[in-house]
Amino acid sequence: MNPILIALAAGTGIAGAALLYLASPQQAWRAAGPWPARARGWPGGLCLLISLLALLQLLGALAATFTWLTLLMLVWSLMPFLGAWRARNRKRAAR
Repeated sequence: MNPILIALAAGTGIAGAALLYLASPQQAWRAAGPWPARARGWPGGLCLLISLLALLQLLGALAATFTWLTLLMLVWSLMPFLGAWRARNRKRAAR
């Protein structure tokens, strides 16, 4: 296994999932709200595609897909909690 491809797949997968979460109207990470509607999902989608392509170079198609989806589920499960924690800290700092 190539460590550079592993790092590329993990890094772009995490970045892509985070970017798609930040584009969501219900996100609590950014105080200013979600990104503008025009190009919301493109950066995240591009990062996720790069991540999947890197994983397909390392693993078989089925293993790469399940690994990729597991990474996305992990990031999308943690982002709301991190956003709530960040919003709480913002409120505390505003007092």
